[in-house]
Amino acid sequence: MVYKSSKYDSLFKNVIPNSVDGIKIFGANDPYIIKQNYDNVTNLENRIWSELFQNLEFLLDQYASKEYLLGLRSLPIPNNMFPNFNLISPLIENATGWTLLPVAGFLDEELFFEINTKRQFPVTDIIRKSPRFDEKYSEAEIKNDAGYTPEPDIFHDVQAHVPFLMNKEYAQFMWEIGLLGYEIIKDREGLGPDLVAHNLKRLQNFSWWTYEYGLLINQGKTDNYRRYKNDIKYEIYGAGIMSSFDEVNNVIACAKGNSNQSKFIPYDIEEIVMTCFDYSHMQDRYYVVGSMEELYKSFSDNKELFWFKG
Repeated sequence: MVYKSSKYDSLFKNVIPNSVDGIKIFGANDPYIIKQNYDNVTNLENRIWSELFQNLEFLLDQYASKEYLLGLRSLPIPNNMFPNFNLISPLIENATGWTLLPVAGFLDEELFFEINTKRQFPVTDIIRKSPRFDEKYSEAEIKNDAGYTPEPDIFHDVQAHVPFLMNKEYAQFMWEIGLLGYEIIKDREGLGPDLVAHNLKRLQNFSWWTYEYGLLINQGKTDNYRRYKNDIKYEIYGAGIMSSFDEVNNVIACAKGNSNQSKFIPYDIEEIVMTCFDYSHMQDRYYVVGSMEELYKSFSDNKELFWFKG
């Protein structure tokens, strides 16, 4: 676990006291690698998956980005039952060199980034609202409902994140983020724990406002892949939005002027890395980038932002 320094927090905007109290966090010395016991998935778990997926299916078809739609259609991710990792992982490996790594739960930063450097994406086999989830946290009060749980579950990992890994440019982008995070944590330049913690927060901010909660300008080109035309100015590429029915509808409502819950802000990497986030509530802002190519280039050209030296 990275040292949780707050020495440089005054440099950030929107500082919010996030907490993962009660969440089980696995490190490299813990038994974090598991096997998906697909034959033991219950009817209840399949039903929870079906309800979550089918509530979002047509919304995402209309508002998600091209990269997501093409990835989803090329993978055996069913809308009515748990996905089987053994069927999905070889297809991703063939397309982009990434594989799925079934894990026991929330991983600490060093382990997460180390896994990413190997082009492995950690996926959990547990789903929100299920008895297995309740049993895992029987001794802690952890929010566990259809809209949100602080521990990423199989629905968030597979339904939202995994389709993007079929895209070569996106997969390379994610590998570069993992590599950078691992290099920051290893601190081979000897910056010390305070600066390591600060630079890691910068990278976490970037990740949150982009591949978790980012939006694209809708240029109309993705409508060729949709059942219904996208009728707002934006496309969704953030996985945190895609796995939340409430968050997707919030984007739509705000874009149509039916809500002022959240604002849309033009993408600015210098602002993004210095803007903290709140993962326990609906987002109050979404950063909008012109294209995925612009996002990739921005990250590649501005890696010095993640090496603040005090």
